[in-house]
Amino acid sequence: MSEDLVKFVLPAEFVLSRAAPTPHDLVYGYQRGWLDDEGAVRVAEAALSMGMNLPDAVEELALLLRDDRYRVAELIRAAAEELSASSAALPSENPPRLWLYLALDWVYEHRADFVEPLEVIEMLYADFDYPAEIEGLVRFMPPPPGEPASGSGIEQRWRSYLSRMAEAYSARRSS
Repeated sequence: MSEDLVKFVLPAEFVLSRAAPTPHDLVYGYQRGWLDDEGAVRVAEAALSMGMNLPDAVEELALLLRDDRYRVAELIRAAAEELSASSAALPSENPPRLWLYLALDWVYEHRADFVEPLEVIEMLYADFDYPAEIEGLVRFMPPPPGEPASGSGIEQRWRSYLSRMAEAYSARRSS
């Protein structure tokens, strides 16, 4: 990921309504600013309540008292070290892909709040190292064969992408 062109914090409620972030997802999202301290604790609490296999630091994060919230960054660092040492990532885990989906979904739902939502997509495209799966959403990239290059074509592909990702992460949430 490049030095971020666009950044906003996603509310934990929004994240949890769309996915069940794994410990790897939690660490990635927090370290890149997609979650704030409160959001990281809420996501850790949800992971604990779902019975996920958690590193000790994430479990401690989930049980953190409000007066101890100053420890969130320290616990995220410890979780990153535990996860790195254990190499426990599942083959289906791809934290950047999850956060790209969540960011694009947030922008779509709140596009009236953005001066130029399609420009935000282009910045996210750069921030996430130019993922091929969203090339059709980027105005300066050629559209997929047989599809319109217009704004309405991009909007249609954007909705389709969000629908596919929602289905994929919904299935992961229920497994």
